Amino acid sequence: MEFLRLSIHQTMGRIGMESRPGQSEIRSPSGQLDITSPSAHLQIRQPKGELQIDSSAALKALALGGPIETGEMLTEQANERAMQAIARIAQKGDRMAQITNKNDAVADLAMNAMEDDAEGLRVTGPASYMNISLNYIPHAAEIEITAQHPSIEYTPSRPEINYTPGNVKIYVDQMNSIRMWVSSYDLYA
Repeated sequence: MEFLRLSIHQTMGRIGMESRPGQSEIRSPSGQLDITSPSAHLQIRQPKGELQIDSSAALKALALGGPIETGEMLTEQANERAMQAIARIAQKGDRMAQITNKNDAVADLAMNAMEDDAEGLRVTGPASYMNISLNYIPHAAEIEITAQHPSIEYTPSRPEINYTPGNVKIYVDQMNSIRMWVSSYDLYA
């Protein structure tokens, strides 16, 4: 006997997927750095030194001293001569008092008086290469430094970021289907 048979054939659907990841690109340019360093201020002052010249001894040696200096010089010499005269008189008295000395005291004193060369008073000072006195007083340099601080400026640069998003592609790789048909079926065959 013949029966009808229902046949069903099913094909499953299949989905395909392709994905591409996103890409990021980051670039960070250098910032701008500005440094300016002004020069320090330098001030140098050099005061003049002092030169002191004392030529009074040279003027005295040339008899060009003033009346006060000449008067002092003559007074000093006169005092010295007076002291020497007093010393000579005392020596003469001592010689005359020596009665035990066999030499004639008056003759000896007369002989010595003839030999004495009386020097007059001098109005000039002693001549010497040291008569001029030089004295130099240097003054130290005055140095002032005013420091200047550097100026530093920094301008940062923003980073550049580029992002390309990824994508996902979804597609049907195989369509689903159902196929049905009827066929004859022989139970005994």
